[in-house]
Amino acid sequence: MARKRAVILGLDGATFDIIDPMIAQGRLPNLQRLIEKGVSGPLRSTLHPNSFPGWSSCTTGTSEGMHGVYSPFIKVPGAYEFRAMSGLDIQTKTIWEILSERGRSVGVVNVPTTYPTVPVNGFLVTGMLTPTLESQFTHPPELKTELLQNVPDYIIEPKRNNNKDEKAAEFRVCLDARQRALDFLLSKYDWDFLMVVFSILDRTQHDFWADMDITHHKHNPESKHKTFIYEMYEKADKAVGRLLKHIPEGTPILVCSDHGFCASRYEVRLNEWLKEQGWLAYQDSFSWKAKQTFAALKSKIENRITVAPPAGWDNALDKKALRGRAIFEEIDWSKTKAFFGQDRGVWINLEGREANGIVKQKDYQPLLNEVQARLKTLRSSFDNELVFEQVLTREEAFQGSYSNLLPDLVLVTRDSRYVPLEGRSDNAVFVAGSTTSGAHAPYGVFIACGDGIQQGVKINNAHLRDIAPTALYAMDEALTEDMDGRALQEIFFPEIASSRPIRRQGSSYRDSSLAGAFDENEENEIKERMRALGYIS
Repeated sequence: MARKRAVILGLDGATFDIIDPMIAQGRLPNLQRLIEKGVSGPLRSTLHPNSFPGWSSCTTGTSEGMHGVYSPFIKVPGAYEFRAMSGLDIQTKTIWEILSERGRSVGVVNVPTTYPTVPVNGFLVTGMLTPTLESQFTHPPELKTELLQNVPDYIIEPKRNNNKDEKAAEFRVCLDARQRALDFLLSKYDWDFLMVVFSILDRTQHDFWADMDITHHKHNPESKHKTFIYEMYEKADKAVGRLLKHIPEGTPILVCSDHGFCASRYEVRLNEWLKEQGWLAYQDSFSWKAKQTFAALKSKIENRITVAPPAGWDNALDKKALRGRAIFEEIDWSKTKAFFGQDRGVWINLEGREANGIVKQKDYQPLLNEVQARLKTLRSSFDNELVFEQVLTREEAFQGSYSNLLPDLVLVTRDSRYVPLEGRSDNAVFVAGSTTSGAHAPYGVFIACGDGIQQGVKINNAHLRDIAPTALYAMDEALTEDMDGRALQEIFFPEIASSRPIRRQGSSYRDSSLAGAFDENEENEIKERMRALGYIS
């Protein structure tokens, strides 16, 4: 019997809002062919539609309470501090680890949550969390030298660059180099399971949405980059076609994005709101004014620079601005009962859990209920509509062994154009978007085709955590006993679903809890990368 393979192809941030009109214009022939040959529909992202919980759920088949990741940042227990996550923070096994344990050969390229490397039965090239090209980003280790010899201009993650011309040029090189790397890797290695993520659509939409969107408050009618997002979708489609040439005919292919995309229009400064409600207090200091002065100076400098800043210049300014806007250092914890963190959640300053907690255990639940109730009624000053569709307690939002790592309250915005942030804003709760012009939306894309998969069928109830279980099912492999994503049996022909029962084997949980992977310099590098994408203020 021929071995059963499967492919997961990630298009980070892809949205049908752009794909469908472009297909109608005949501009995305490869994605169009995959849709016509198979099944497609919206794909629900994680509660916080973000690449890091998103790809963690996609690759493990588990939800946030199981894998323990809710955002790019992990709260340090007992401290008012958040650190950049790494792949070591994902507390459940990835599909390639499960398959490697079962003797199946795997290939993994550019999945954002994969640094640091783990041993696999095959090859792995890490993605966005990789600090630099000097890091050890491949398995086996010697593959790094071979890859860089064959693709010397390989880019793991584009640099932060304020010059849009140079940024666009680097984005093009990044995608082209990724394709050449795949040509090299897939000519070198055989595999049963393959996962590849093209991340450039996410970066492009974060930075160039306002250039495309004539209704955006940052739109410049004179922009040279009004069609750049469409260009990159076309290039991504060609990259898909090039990759498909390496994949045996009939192999089940699951195309997915970790979230969709929309305009980033409004910021909700939650710590300012908590201060207004009397639950948070700042210390008397000059740091806020100093930060504002630095921000104004930085803006003036950037507006005068016509090329990318010299190496180290932008980072140096950012680090000074970071020190000036170190919100948690400005908070008076002796008078603060609740705070909004870099992980996009609300935390109660609980005595015994937090370093300077003042809320006693008996007061925890009443305070949590009150904060939750008021957030549910919070209305935007821009349109007088409710800001949040859901305000959930940790217990309402998550189930799993690691849900205790996640925030006390989880916020789901009614309109994805509203982006909650932790930074200060001169006493304003609602401000016009000031970071990236594109934001994540809760529904991404799902496309599946290949042997055994139906043709021309629409699906409406797929979730990102269903991708890994469905790939396992396509390979006739068992899911784990506790995997809470489901295999999408309905995308397969009825005779496949009836003759291939879902089997379960082993646990998704790792044998031991793992810690962060970055030293101080790497941590700063990752934080600057997250700031450039608007994940932190």
